[in-house]
Amino acid sequence: MTGKRVNGVFRLLLSRSLWVEALGRIQQNRGAETPGIDREAVTDLDESRIDAVIAQLSAGTYRPQPVRRVHIPKTNGKTRPLGIPTATDRLVQEVVRMILNEVYEPIFSDRSHGFRRGRSCHTALDHV
Repeated sequence: MTGKRVNGVFRLLLSRSLWVEALGRIQQNRGAETPGIDREAVTDLDESRIDAVIAQLSAGTYRPQPVRRVHIPKTNGKTRPLGIPTATDRLVQEVVRMILNEVYEPIFSDRSHGFRRGRSCHTALDHV
């Protein structure tokens, strides 16, 4: 780690171009048509929502909504819980993920394989 401070991360949250890119990314996901607790799917979002969320973030009034809980059947007959956030919350999460990825990816160890794009337990085993 370089030890340098990263400044202006919140200011990046107000960059509309990041939001447009994030919207495009989450609308391509397999679960994009799955509605959250507000019955709205990611595919229902448009760019007008971006401006509203940016305004809420800059005013400090944005609040995430409760997550819809569903139980997914497993092959052994049991179920596992799955939380489905609202479409707007998914959009906010993707923008934050994109920003944090740009901040931390350059300083991660090349030996770190968990939760990173293009890396998995299989790439870790190949490395070993």
